[in-house]
Amino acid sequence: MTEYGQESLWRDTATVDAERARDLAARLERRAKAADEIAARNAYLDLLAIAAGERVLDVGCGSGAVTRELARRVGSRGVAVGLDPSPALLAVARELAKEAGVGDRIEFREGDALRLPLPDGSFDAVVCVTVLSHVPRGEAAIPEFIRVLRPGGRLGVFDLDTDMTAFTHPDRALTRRIVAAASDAMAVNGWLVRQLPSLFQRAGLVDVRARGFFPLETERQSFYGNMADRCAEAAVKMGVVTETEGRAWLDAFHEQEARGPIIAGRLHIFVWGRKPA
Repeated sequence: MTEYGQESLWRDTATVDAERARDLAARLERRAKAADEIAARNAYLDLLAIAAGERVLDVGCGSGAVTRELARRVGSRGVAVGLDPSPALLAVARELAKEAGVGDRIEFREGDALRLPLPDGSFDAVVCVTVLSHVPRGEAAIPEFIRVLRPGGRLGVFDLDTDMTAFTHPDRALTRRIVAAASDAMAVNGWLVRQLPSLFQRAGLVDVRARGFFPLETERQSFYGNMADRCAEAAVKMGVVTETEGRAWLDAFHEQEARGPIIAGRLHIFVWGRKPA
């Protein structure tokens, strides 16, 4: 049986040290600042109708990019709670929240998505962004998310579909092999987001809906442009391509960039629903 997620950077962050946490946080912050990411984040938080005065939970908050936006939306009368299993990442998130001027509206707490250290019915909304695809048995978190929602509260999960990754490249066959290998290696379950509407409904949520987003970048030195290197590396480690093939694929990708803007990106899906009142 295939073990997925062997090359995931996010599968187990609970014990990372301060240096590693800052590296991971820098990756998250770089992605968060991309134009398409900002547009997607604004859109899915609008769909979830985050409002002033609410109490909102961000599960797997990482560097706190989404938590900071939640804090801006809930305002001085609300509270955003950022929960993450990594004390080192939470330390960085606190620094960034303070720098952004929203530290007083955020509570950062250590905890596991599968066992939330929070009371029943304590939030108006729960958000989980690009987390569950990296969590073994990530689907088991959904009942926990619903448990901490008040009646009528909303749940939204924004996650990636790893097979739906696009790179400008002349070699279709090799690109497909590398993308498929990276899909299996870089996420524990890169298809989980496809199951979420059904899982939400079976868990008792109503008004379940889904919307797709495809953040793209056109420069080589960008979050998704640099992801090509990670994909090729993962495919080589998985034994799907040789080192020579991986290097040739990357060289061709770099040549495409030298000729003009490239396309690099990945499909994300936002699934949301409401706990019955």
